[in-house]
Amino acid sequence: MQDTRKAFRAAVVAASLAGLFSAEAAAQDAAIQFRVVATDRNPSTCKQFDAALSRVHTFTATGDSASLRSAGGITSNMAQTTPKVYTTNFSLGGTTLNVVADASKSPKTLVVTEPRLGCRWNAVAP
Repeated sequence: MQDTRKAFRAAVVAASLAGLFSAEAAAQDAAIQFRVVATDRNPSTCKQFDAALSRVHTFTATGDSASLRSAGGITSNMAQTTPKVYTTNFSLGGTTLNVVADASKSPKTLVVTEPRLGCRWNAVAP
């Protein structure tokens, strides 16, 4: 009887852990939508990027990498730099933009910068 109880408890613990791991994996692959907004300190030359960047960007993490898809269908692969923080660079109108998605905290953030011109856009998601 005691062996049956031990086996039952072990089965319950195993099922609970399996549920936790699958829930964590599902949450990790959940897409997060961001809509970036220019900071009020951006130089006027940055306005040329506002329309394209204000569209929805969909961030999806998969393990140690992630992807960022723009509303226009352009997908950029991102590399994990620290746990749940991903970076990439992409080109828009011949200008290279740096992107950092931080899913390690709540709210999650997406920051786009263009260091040469001093441009910055921010977004937060729940």
